[in-house]
Amino acid sequence: MDTNHHATSAPPVEGDGVSYSGIVWFVVILAVTTFVCQGLMWVLLKTFQHQATVAEVSPVAATTEHVATEGRVYPAMTSIGGASAQPKLLVNEPANLAQFRAKQHDQLTTYGWMDKNAGVVRIPIDRAKDLILERGLPVRGAAPAADAKKEIKK
Repeated sequence: MDTNHHATSAPPVEGDGVSYSGIVWFVVILAVTTFVCQGLMWVLLKTFQHQATVAEVSPVAATTEHVATEGRVYPAMTSIGGASAQPKLLVNEPANLAQFRAKQHDQLTTYGWMDKNAGVVRIPIDRAKDLILERGLPVRGAAPAADAKKEIKK
């Protein structure tokens, strides 16, 4: 009897099912794509730098002195553009806010015309409060309710 027939031939080995050549090709294609994109970005940024150095200076920038005060390039300007230019660019927001608050304070604390033709005036808010305390708030009269009851009875 021959018992050595298994010793001469190797038993079959099952593979792990992973395609190593596919993984290598994926990494190579990914690397090449990454370097191509980086190259395109470099070319694009160099083009932008070239255009920035060749571009004309804006008329607003050419006529305005560039002095940095308190971290602001244009400390005296509140907006750029005329009344017809839309949208206005705010370059000094704290000054705009201060101007807005001063206007609101002026409207709330002084007398003035709201509509001169209609005879509508503006009074200070403190005076308006005093007038409400003196005169009271207007209330609805009882007459319309009485008229409504009379019409229901008819």
